[in-house]
Amino acid sequence: MNADPLRRGCRFASNAGLVGTILALMLLTGCGGDEQEQVVLYSSLNEPTARPVIDRFEEKTGIRVIFQGDTERDKTVGLVQSLLEERHRPRADVFWNSETANTVRLQREGVLARLDPPPDSAALIPDAYVDPEGYWFGFAARARVLIVNTDLVEEAEMPNSMWDLTDEKWRGKAALVRPVTGTTLTHMTALYEIIGEEETNRFIQGVIDNECHLPPGNGRLAQLVGQGQIHFGFTDTSDFRLVKNEGYPVIAIYPDQDSIGTMLIPNTVSKIRGGPNPENARKLINFLLSEEAEEILAHHPRGHIPLKPDIDRPEEVLVPGDFEVMEVDFQRVGEQITTRLDQFDRRFR
Repeated sequence: MNADPLRRGCRFASNAGLVGTILALMLLTGCGGDEQEQVVLYSSLNEPTARPVIDRFEEKTGIRVIFQGDTERDKTVGLVQSLLEERHRPRADVFWNSETANTVRLQREGVLARLDPPPDSAALIPDAYVDPEGYWFGFAARARVLIVNTDLVEEAEMPNSMWDLTDEKWRGKAALVRPVTGTTLTHMTALYEIIGEEETNRFIQGVIDNECHLPPGNGRLAQLVGQGQIHFGFTDTSDFRLVKNEGYPVIAIYPDQDSIGTMLIPNTVSKIRGGPNPENARKLINFLLSEEAEEILAHHPRGHIPLKPDIDRPEEVLVPGDFEVMEVDFQRVGEQITTRLDQFDRRFR
């Protein structure tokens, strides 16, 4: 990819540390004098996955999307910090987050604007994945699954619960992403609400004591399992599908189906308070929450899980009802995310 965003239609900035300088220049210069309408999108979803949706929006509306992504290592956290630092002079219009908890954090910090009236398709989204006050809306989810290498694990020994990571027989053979970013941080924080403080701390300590591998991201974890360097571990369905599509001997286990269920984490979209292009922000949000956008993401190789009913999808993309879903209060999770992040950072040094 060309490293100079200004030479590519002002659409990309690959280095999160340059976001302020680059976007300020874009907005002041109008991308070299071009009067085309634009909207500034911050997204923690990786650009190759987001790009087909963005391209379709640009084709339909003629509005240029200036895209600012995050790194796998800093997944979500880097952009959240940028949005907090920019809150008094926002550069972004829309935040497309690949999870929920940090979106709630931004809402609590006053960074987000309430959408009133709600976006066009809001009524089709299940209540569990919508902020009741209208600050954020969920779409295109991923499930938190166990990716298992079938060459290393016999069928009779297949893990089927989060607690298998703490089982002595898997010492040094299982993995969990260090829970300080992205969906893993959201997942581990949610456990405090689902199974309580004592049991969650017991699980976390069990992961440490059982010498679980701690890769830097879900994509890397999935690759390590596919390559046979790790027997199994927690990842997102999107990362599992990429490794599966590459031909590696892996399967996805939807864990804890007879107890707490499998966690489902939606992407979320929200409008930035005081952003420079408010009308175009609403247009982009309406499209991201459309049935068309969810269908595009469902058919992407990563296979995001539609939340709206009757969205066309590949057969292998399972939806709620095909598996038991963990009941999560994302507002409560978001309220705890900063505290839990500090705790995890200390425990997983």
